[in-house]
Amino acid sequence: MSKKLLIFTHIPKTGGITMRSIVHKQFKPHEILHIPINAKINKLNHMSPMMAARIKCAYGHSRFGVHHYFPHTHVQYMTMLRDPLSRILSAYYFIRSSRVNNLKAVVSQMSFEDFIQSKIPRIANAVSNHQTRFLSGKNNPDLTLALHNMDKYFSFVGITELYPHSVFLLNHQMHWKQRAYSKENVTRKKPKHTPLSSKTISYIKQKNAMDYQLYQTALERLKQEIDQLSPLQRLQLRRFVSYHGG
Repeated sequence: MSKKLLIFTHIPKTGGITMRSIVHKQFKPHEILHIPINAKINKLNHMSPMMAARIKCAYGHSRFGVHHYFPHTHVQYMTMLRDPLSRILSAYYFIRSSRVNNLKAVVSQMSFEDFIQSKIPRIANAVSNHQTRFLSGKNNPDLTLALHNMDKYFSFVGITELYPHSVFLLNHQMHWKQRAYSKENVTRKKPKHTPLSSKTISYIKQKNAMDYQLYQTALERLKQEIDQLSPLQRLQLRRFVSYHGG
């Protein structure tokens, strides 16, 4: 019988650090693997069989495809998706306020408009269909493949804008205890509202057309899952959301 493995695909600036802390509470430290970033992911090839056998949860900023390093394992993926414009704004202010990000010096000199039009590969990828890139597992984002992977491999896709709802549904689906959580790694110095021109918004929507479709599909599915809850479960959800300020 194959063992089970939960892989959390952590897309940057979707509330992933908070979700990591939630997931961490469900496993023992030696059962969790922090996946190397894509550029170093081949290091998983050198993982000892003993270590691979004890892993029950893996997470990191790595695209879909990590399961190939765990043969003979029953895998289920999970992730969080965020409204593309909100995610890109959060990434911009996060880099500018970070003490360790090596793009800070460059991005601190950029306006938001400069940021979204940057040709620097790390920035250009992050502001153009980045979520589709993660779920498709491809350097060139593939929406059809991302939707296929979401259907076949992702047992849970949460929505950042419906965070407590997502946590409640994740706990319910995984048969985990409903526990209170606190937000982590919140972007410092991010304005509550950033005035953007209609031209800038249109540009972002055009550059992230695949991400918007992926996000909307996941959002509709999450709402359907909420609708399918029993009356008692919906009451429990309302209380959970209210407790977390929703």
